[in-house]
Amino acid sequence: MTISVGSRANSRETFMNLVKVGIGPGCLALPYAFTKAGFIMAPLVLVLMTLMVYRNMKIIIEIKELLKNQNPTKQFATYGDISGHLLGHNWGVVVDYLLVSMQLGICTVYFRFIPTNLSATISSVPQSHWLILIAPCLVALTWIRHMKSLAVFSTFANVATMMTIIVILLFAGQNLVHRGAFASGLPAATLATAPVFFGSAIYSFEGCGAIPSIHESMADPKQFNTVLSQAGIVIFFCFFFTGLLCYVSYGHITSGSMTAELAERTSNPIIGLCNVMMAVAVALTYPMQAFAAVEVFERKLGIRIGDDATDPSVYTNQRTRQVLFRTILVLFTALAAASVHQLGLIVSLFGSVNGSLIALVLPPFLDLHARKKFSLQHWVVNWMTLVFGVVGGTGGAIVALAHILHGEPDPVGH
Repeated sequence: MTISVGSRANSRETFMNLVKVGIGPGCLALPYAFTKAGFIMAPLVLVLMTLMVYRNMKIIIEIKELLKNQNPTKQFATYGDISGHLLGHNWGVVVDYLLVSMQLGICTVYFRFIPTNLSATISSVPQSHWLILIAPCLVALTWIRHMKSLAVFSTFANVATMMTIIVILLFAGQNLVHRGAFASGLPAATLATAPVFFGSAIYSFEGCGAIPSIHESMADPKQFNTVLSQAGIVIFFCFFFTGLLCYVSYGHITSGSMTAELAERTSNPIIGLCNVMMAVAVALTYPMQAFAAVEVFERKLGIRIGDDATDPSVYTNQRTRQVLFRTILVLFTALAAASVHQLGLIVSLFGSVNGSLIALVLPPFLDLHARKKFSLQHWVVNWMTLVFGVVGGTGGAIVALAHILHGEPDPVGH
């Protein structure tokens, strides 16, 4: 993919894109996740997980730049490109489709999240009707060609999301003061359901798969690590306080969307407004999450359009095929969302399998193959991160899958 300077994103636009892909429905699912681990274990594991994930994000960009310097004529725009070069073509294909399944899983969750929030506010319209109504809007958004063009939507979505999080924290703080007790009767740690926490928490880092693409779209890639660190700090504090404060304030939380949970607990119109705002924000985020999957498919199908395309007839033909393919892809995620049940456990399953592999396991594994020399500390941290991702992901997948297949109720932390 050749990206012209005019289509590249500056540091501010890149920051907005990173924050938006980082703060989505996964953030509002963290109170549910904290319920599964306890008010001491959950924040401690979240801190450890955040440090590992953001270290891995920087590692994958370092590997990308290292390979690009060694092979200036080759393209390393995705996880698949990097994996294919280091591990072989077949592994590159496997990683590509792992990324695709992760991003499409996120998009499917988005398609369920939006109707859930809208129905919580306008209960007279069923979720199935909302799903049909929003589908054309999401189809149109995915027709946008460049990530730079999404920055305008990203800015609005960032503002709406941050306002919603602030309102949630204010309600949680007010409720906590009213209760007059901090974490009263809540467990400090719950080992039995901790794997569900792992899956839901790692799912919150849903933007990991888009990191190489966002880096590729940046006008000055040398500034990427600085922008990533700034965005990471904002994202972490949103995660930490949203999860912890809501949990210690409201106790056991059953919904994967905190705004939908509050709609069941209060009839305050502000919460209704927040539900609508989050639905809009998530809708505007959908094309960014789909971009990584779209890029892989379009390159495989030969319908990726470069900025240097000059032949009008070729451009029109390729653009028509591109629009048709993106429409079909969006409708596929809509149909998948229409059949989703037990959303909280499915989020945990997606996080445990796809999220842990992309965010925790793959970067250190690729790093071990890309570099010839390591410091002892670097080697140890790589293996600690890899083992943490494998053990946590396996445990989370087993627990979530067992409850889904046996039709058992959502496990409760005690």
